[in-house]
Amino acid sequence: MTSVMKSVRVSTKGQVVIPVAVRRKLNIKPGDHLVIVGGDTEAILMKARRYAETLRGIGGGVYGKTREEIDAYVRGERESWWR
Repeated sequence: MTSVMKSVRVSTKGQVVIPVAVRRKLNIKPGDHLVIVGGDTEAILMKARRYAETLRGIGGGVYGKTREEIDAYVRGERESWWR
């Protein structure tokens, strides 16, 4: 995955222009909705999608990559409840 980083200036009205390279990379079209997630010192701009679609696959591989690995993880967790 390649990323595009550009610097933009905020207007007196709080507006920014999204550079064409970023719009093309994210396939942003007129009328699309965007989401801004702000922290204490940074903000992230993302295309708005359905919540479930955004989170799909976020935990992939956390408990194992195969059915056997996942089953072993769950078994170990259940056994730990009774120790």
